[in-house]
Amino acid sequence: MLLLFQVCFYTGVFYTVISFILGHLLDFAGVDGDVDVDVDVDMDIDIDGDIDVDGDLSGATVSPLKPITIAAFVTVFGGTGMILLKNGYSALISLVLSAAIGFMISYLLYRFIVVPLYRAQNTSAVSQAELIGGLAYAALPMKGGSFGKIHYSVGGNTYSAPAKSIDGAEVSKGVPVVIIDIKKNVFYVKEVKGGSM
Repeated sequence: MLLLFQVCFYTGVFYTVISFILGHLLDFAGVDGDVDVDVDVDMDIDIDGDIDVDGDLSGATVSPLKPITIAAFVTVFGGTGMILLKNGYSALISLVLSAAIGFMISYLLYRFIVVPLYRAQNTSAVSQAELIGGLAYAALPMKGGSFGKIHYSVGGNTYSAPAKSIDGAEVSKGVPVVIIDIKKNVFYVKEVKGGSM
């Protein structure tokens, strides 16, 4: 039983340390998980069915099975089990108590850290209707009816989205555009003549 607790504890600690180090190294290197690849594909894709993304997300729930809560459970379970066994508790009592304490710590982490962060992230989201009339710039060129890509900023954050020229005019990469309409999560834009970003 001691071996099980040791494996759980050291696995949780190792995962936490590696996640911390890699997170800081990748952040320092400027790798944020968003990979931009410039590809020009002349193809229209029409998917039937509307998706409403402007709904209220305050009632949405976040799954408790997040890597942070799992790592916390495994680490606390292993550490508590090792402590209980070293203090003379039986294997069964150590197993039950360490599982209960692991679940309790994971729940507290989920309830007071994960859920509030998720809610804060969703309250800062802006509705698509508020984006219409906003400025952006073309990250990928748009020719005729082909898809391109735009970058736009909201609240100090930069986002990207698939885009098409509203009138079919060619829009070069890097030029400023105004968002005219959004349909099925495709941004319809028009080039701002003489503008600069």
